[in-house]
Amino acid sequence: MFVLWELFWTFFKLGFISFGGGYAMLPIIEHEALTHMWLTPQQYTEAVTLAGMAPGPVAMNSAVYVGYAAQGIPGVLVASLGIVLPSAIIMLLVATIFYKMYDNHWVQAALDGMKPAVVALIAYAAVNMTMNAGLLSGWSNSTYISIGIFALALLALVKFRIHPIAVILISGIAGMVLYA
Repeated sequence: MFVLWELFWTFFKLGFISFGGGYAMLPIIEHEALTHMWLTPQQYTEAVTLAGMAPGPVAMNSAVYVGYAAQGIPGVLVASLGIVLPSAIIMLLVATIFYKMYDNHWVQAALDGMKPAVVALIAYAAVNMTMNAGLLSGWSNSTYISIGIFALALLALVKFRIHPIAVILISGIAGMVLYA
């Protein structure tokens, strides 16, 4: 029962203190999942990969994965409730007052200050996942293949605006061909 409360409280706090969307929350979720020993670094990397590919918000999907790893279905339920409840509370409060203050100079300045920090959190999550996946541990054929898939996927997304699902599927097929 204590682990269920710990899961709920952890994800409830994450929902309240994390800004910038699901990807910005990933470093914090990782820290908590590893600190509580609900997942290993390798399992966390796999969790984020699956959470990013699955439909829905990546933070919610990550909470589901961590909750399941920690306590099965009850863990899924409490982690999910914990991650969603703060957003619902905050959005209810923000929606009632935000539009009254949106044009305020101080509000705009605060938002402008938060944007680069959110980008840094997302970049940190990407670098950390790369290191946990072993892609920066040394140069091998696998490293070159991973860099090639990354570069082509980024090019497909940025330059050719190929749908992310298509990029994920094509990258998976490339991985089956090149890593098999």
